[in-house]
Amino acid sequence: MKHVNKLISVLGVALLTACAQKATESAPVSPLMQNEEKITDLISQMTLEEKVNMLHGKHMFSSAGVERLGIADVEYADGPFGIREEMEPHSWNSIGLTTDSATFFPTGSALAATWSEDVAYQYGKGMALEARLRGKDMILGPAINIQRFPTGGRTYEYLSEDPILSAALAVQYTLGSQDNGAAVCLKHYALNNQEND
Repeated sequence: MKHVNKLISVLGVALLTACAQKATESAPVSPLMQNEEKITDLISQMTLEEKVNMLHGKHMFSSAGVERLGIADVEYADGPFGIREEMEPHSWNSIGLTTDSATFFPTGSALAATWSEDVAYQYGKGMALEARLRGKDMILGPAINIQRFPTGGRTYEYLSEDPILSAALAVQYTLGSQDNGAAVCLKHYALNNQEND
């Protein structure tokens, strides 16, 4: 099992590296890609253990960086439609700051009701600006599962029951975020379309 986990980790890092290299070859240079050479150099200096360590959580909503190479921890903004308050490092509890407030954006289903790619772009832009102001590097969203079960506990997060609309809006949300300095993490990848069977 140890060897399988190691192989999966190595393949994951290789896939991420290949995707980054392919994007560099074919796309115009964006703000997110302007440091690609430096990033590639840093990755080549990392040990396998350091690479694997970056693939999982360090604290609630953060992943470890690599201090010896000057790579900072990655800070995540939980919520596809708002930047969550600051949390205790190892729990779901808020740290209770009286100055900790954030915009509560409309839910994914409300965004989908606009049928507007332009609004989705502006939505992603707004999310990114607030995330960066709060020291977050990546937004855990947009939520792209297809709505299949109307009483599902997370159905409101998702963009639509229509895969074409959901995809179009998710792309623009992502571009709006990336163009304004925040990465996104599409969610959830599987098993959240329905809650029964």
